[in-house]
Amino acid sequence: MNFTKTLLLTIMFLVSVNALALDKKTLEKFSQYDNNSEFVIIYDDVEAILKASVLYMGNSTRQKAKKSKASIGTRFRNKVKALTDLEGNRFHYEAFDTPEKIQLMTNVRKSLESLPSNSPLHFFSKDEQLAYWLNLYNVSLLEQLLLIYPRRNLESLTEKGQLFDQKNLLVDNEKLSLNDIKSIVIHNFGYDPLLIYGFHQGYIASPDIRREPYTGKRVWKILERNANLFINSNRGTFSDGSKTFRVSKLYEQNKAFFKDFDEDLRDHLKKYLNRSYKSKLLATDEIKTNTTNWKIADLYGTERKYGGSVSTSSAALIDAFVAKGPDGIKENVSFTNSGYMNSNITNFSPLKGRFSEAQIQKMKTMMKLQEIRKGTVTITDEEESESQEK
Repeated sequence: MNFTKTLLLTIMFLVSVNALALDKKTLEKFSQYDNNSEFVIIYDDVEAILKASVLYMGNSTRQKAKKSKASIGTRFRNKVKALTDLEGNRFHYEAFDTPEKIQLMTNVRKSLESLPSNSPLHFFSKDEQLAYWLNLYNVSLLEQLLLIYPRRNLESLTEKGQLFDQKNLLVDNEKLSLNDIKSIVIHNFGYDPLLIYGFHQGYIASPDIRREPYTGKRVWKILERNANLFINSNRGTFSDGSKTFRVSKLYEQNKAFFKDFDEDLRDHLKKYLNRSYKSKLLATDEIKTNTTNWKIADLYGTERKYGGSVSTSSAALIDAFVAKGPDGIKENVSFTNSGYMNSNITNFSPLKGRFSEAQIQKMKTMMKLQEIRKGTVTITDEEESESQEK
């Protein structure tokens, strides 16, 4: 390859990267907040769709999956990643089998997406905004995956950035991608490793999709819980007793969160690992970020049947994913069928359903004040306008 062609390709690459990156002005636009704010965003629609569609797996037992057997009448069998195939919460993609059902998710996404245009984010506390961005990110990701389902393997979409770099969102007149949302969160909260666990990636070896929405009041507690579940599972960490400690490739993808990667990652893992695995980490000389499972985290995907003379009920497969405690006893795990979605998820408008009536009235007053202030020239005028509005 000659020098001119190499230079041209380099320039094209830099242009494409710059086109994807958020500019400073946009980041600053979404960095204003009011930690004295009493405004709370309600996520009843998000909660309804998650509770109807997410199978909660609970604490990992680190059990490995058994090799699949070919069904009678066929020589085909599923490829099994023994270490991680039984890990992580599952989303019931299979239930969204019509455009009308997928539209339910789209409606929720649109409602979240349009909220800042009607209710400026700077009226909210930082934690309330963090919950908002995480909910928007995860709902948008689920919608995108529903549109391409039943695609089973997400490696190419993830590794090449196709899934996360597309600017499919319009938030307060700004075109955003999923990675843009992540950039906004990092800009506002820094490189706190707990943030990693708020961004579900859609595949089995990623942080869990939860059965509850993030809220400003509980956002950090939920992130702590997600970190604990992920790190104490084969998806996050694994040791066979050798001098090498295996961890998820997710940590390599989020290397910027660990300034001194090996040392800082060790400190982070030690904070959450249970006693037996913590001692294994302390005894190892090397950390390898090579644990992956790119299969979509659906309910039946890892048990897909290839036909044959004998068919079995897919519903029976749910039992294979029921969370069990250390003693093997099933935990209290509930799963609701897709009929719940049809009757309980509605098209929420940006204001109605997101806030109480009292909050809406107060927010309207604040927005009027804001408009008045935009037209004032001096501080005196601004104070007079504010007192008149009161």
